[in-house]
Amino acid sequence: MTEARKPFAPTRHRCLTGNFAPVHRQFPITPCTFSGTIPAELHGGQYVRNGGNPSFGNHLSEDVHMFDGDGMLSGIWFRITNQPQKVEPCFVNRYILTDLYLGARSMPNLRSPILPSIATLAHPFRSTISTFFKLCRFLALIAWSFISPDKHPVRKISVANTAILYHDKRALATCQTGPPMRVQLPGLDTIGWFNGHSALNEGKSYSEEQDAFGCNGPFGFLRDWTTAHPHVDPTTGDLISFQASFLPPFVWYSLIPKSDSGRSLVPVLYAPVPGVSIPKLMHDFGVSQNHTVIMDLPVTLDPINMLRGRPIIHFDRDSPSRFGIFPRRHPEQVRWFETDPCFIFHTATTWDEPASILPDSKSSPTEAVSMVACRYTNGNMLHSMGAIEPTNAELSDSRMYYYRFSLSDRSQNMITHQWALSSIPLEMPTISPTAPPTGARFVFGCSSRDAIFGAETGEPMKVDCLVKVDVLTLIQRGMAHPPQPIEGCVDNRSIDEVLSSRDTEDPIKIFQAPLGWYAQEPQFVPREDARSEDDGYLLTLMFDESQLDAEGQADDHAKSELWIIDARDMISVVAKIVLPQRVPYGFHGNWFSREQLEAQRPYARVRTETQASDY
Repeated sequence: MTEARKPFAPTRHRCLTGNFAPVHRQFPITPCTFSGTIPAELHGGQYVRNGGNPSFGNHLSEDVHMFDGDGMLSGIWFRITNQPQKVEPCFVNRYILTDLYLGARSMPNLRSPILPSIATLAHPFRSTISTFFKLCRFLALIAWSFISPDKHPVRKISVANTAILYHDKRALATCQTGPPMRVQLPGLDTIGWFNGHSALNEGKSYSEEQDAFGCNGPFGFLRDWTTAHPHVDPTTGDLISFQASFLPPFVWYSLIPKSDSGRSLVPVLYAPVPGVSIPKLMHDFGVSQNHTVIMDLPVTLDPINMLRGRPIIHFDRDSPSRFGIFPRRHPEQVRWFETDPCFIFHTATTWDEPASILPDSKSSPTEAVSMVACRYTNGNMLHSMGAIEPTNAELSDSRMYYYRFSLSDRSQNMITHQWALSSIPLEMPTISPTAPPTGARFVFGCSSRDAIFGAETGEPMKVDCLVKVDVLTLIQRGMAHPPQPIEGCVDNRSIDEVLSSRDTEDPIKIFQAPLGWYAQEPQFVPREDARSEDDGYLLTLMFDESQLDAEGQADDHAKSELWIIDARDMISVVAKIVLPQRVPYGFHGNWFSREQLEAQRPYARVRTETQASDY
């Protein structure tokens, strides 16, 4: 167990209290106690959760946001023992050794992070001069890291704190301010930045081919901003991604084939996506079997905003939302669809509807592209995740929303259906990895009976309900009785009304946490020989807030648990694993099978805090 940077002083910022506060200990692989029965599907695999964990402890500036913080991975490995059919759950957590983390560690007198807080960039009442000063400080520290021989050069500005995925025998941690970072399972050691062909420290040349992720040069970090949510095609293994930056044309697109797929497929590298006029905050996107959906939403990420008296990150309620749809390998063929302003952090599932008849020269072989996403009516959630008071009283709950983009007539771009499937708030959607390419039927996600989830209070969200939604059934109901476009909703029940339902065929089922317990994003693991798409288990980290003291603080003895929930009935807790410490509320996780762990690529060395500088 190792200790991180000590906190300098306590703070009462909401993002740094309770189980939002960072932890200061890193555990090696450590056995855990558990109750219940661990399903055979988990044996030998590992659940890993990513999240921001400021290495500066609890002393930060007045601007703090949940998107800030150095990436920390927390993993539960179901280690196979020598006894037949027996496993030993083990906990491990590690900081991801990014350039920013190592750079800050090489500057012992630093009293706040190198990178300005997202709260600084999004705060509607922060002084332009103050924001400009913090940006200048950031650039000066980057330059100093190159000039000073005893500093670790900061070539990439990603903190790699958002998500983790598996592609081509590599586990990759992601964040939208830089390229993916390879890590090694199950110990969660950092290997190096991934450029689309290889990762640093794999023992290969890092510059043999054109990079798909990452750019070299003093200001290369301005062009290597990569979505935090690259998509991996479950059939082909292709990695599909986009890059967004301050620089024109603002959005690029990449497709990286799996290396041993047996196909002679040419990768798509940094292909411009035409039609975006200003830099935007782009977090996720949609990927169907044959198409890609880029979301050009009215949340700008533009330093020029400071000259207009606006924050750099600004929701413009007078601009439309635009969805760009193009064939998977041809971003130059993008078609743009416009609708009312909104904001979407995460998509849930996207699929193609094939044409029912042989198309003529004026029509498309795909009738439409459909997408289910978590839609906000404004940008208040960005403020609440930094404990910033909302700028207006408009409700901002994230609703599961259905879009249908018609491609049948190339002469016009029409959204034929756009309405909410349910009125309950839902975020961090996840689906079965074995869901068919025609679209997932079941979507799992996070919700809450607490108004904090709705972003009206300026508080970060806490999750006390996990939800399973049968989107196919709700879409069919919406088609039969169409709601009002944009503002309409298929199922208008509240969470309490759904919880009180005794209908065994209810399209919405909710797992409610015990009083005082809060969950995190669920991850679905299918049961072997599953009989239905929802036949499997949900893995979620749980925390009992009765462990907090009278001031709402967690001491070093507070612990989280990993709960394994039956996804079919959304009631039964199959097993509970008690971890040696708590895991702060964070972002996205993933499940890695035993086969994936064993198939990982070899590497030459891992990154360490004391190693010589590398790229």
